[in-house]
Amino acid sequence: MKDYTRFMKWAVVSFIRRDTQDDKRDKIQVAGLFASPVTAEDSFIPHLPNKDIKRYIVHIDDLERFEEFYNFLNDLKEKYNDYWIYHLDEKYFTVDEQNKFRTMLNAWTN
Repeated sequence: MKDYTRFMKWAVVSFIRRDTQDDKRDKIQVAGLFASPVTAEDSFIPHLPNKDIKRYIVHIDDLERFEEFYNFLNDLKEKYNDYWIYHLDEKYFTVDEQNKFRTMLNAWTN
């Protein structure tokens, strides 16, 4: 049997909110897999229902770390409110990971 998904390296994801989960952690929900981010953005996302749900296009190799970072950031925001930025730590995520995921999440301060 052929593996038709081996070229699907990009995922469209959203998050299931932590307040609906027993372990109080946000969970990634994959809506679809694609060969390129352009296909996902141009041909899939515009046709999804509920435009209010924030969706992200993530390389499949980054899915687990993206979910970890999303939870890490939300934990910081819950604990430190507006001062979360001062508590980012390179022990958990490299600078490159932080920059990539913060850009995807638009998680910057004014």
